[in-house]
Amino acid sequence: MRAPDIELTEREVELLAQVKFRSTRHDELRASIMPMVALSESLFKRGAIPEVRLLYFTDPERNPGGRGKSRQQIFEKNGTSGAEILAHPHFMKYLEYFVYGPDLPAAVIAKFKEAASFSGYLTGGDVNDLVPEARAAVRAAGLNPHDAADEFHKLALECGAVPSSAESIRKLVRAVQVGSR
Repeated sequence: MRAPDIELTEREVELLAQVKFRSTRHDELRASIMPMVALSESLFKRGAIPEVRLLYFTDPERNPGGRGKSRQQIFEKNGTSGAEILAHPHFMKYLEYFVYGPDLPAAVIAKFKEAASFSGYLTGGDVNDLVPEARAAVRAAGLNPHDAADEFHKLALECGAVPSSAESIRKLVRAVQVGSR
């Protein structure tokens, strides 16, 4: 399991250990709900979640498939609001991102962060320069292009890319053909 990349209190570490993010077992997922809610509430109360990760959830511009709605607004449109969102099983993937960051190999993350370190943000040109490497990383690591595209989107946003540039890398990584070179 990956190590959290945000500061957690002892209690939050205990709660995190009880959340089974990738389980396919219904009983484990159900048992994860209460610790997930408690962990989320604690992180929100302490302001421990980086703003860029919160914006990924709350900003419509950072949700390319959302038809002008943020991820939070989609929950609300579907009848789930306020604290109920934190208890929804589909919120688990957002909590995982809040705690761990983009789910990509460490070397890929380091390369992106290095590219952004000079100016503090990624320009459209920087993102375009990183696309071939991102696509090659997907192939080399045998990543699912659909899932990896979303993680590269998050990473680009975290490195300071504007939403349109982050969306461009998302589209180009998603188009990677599995097994192609």
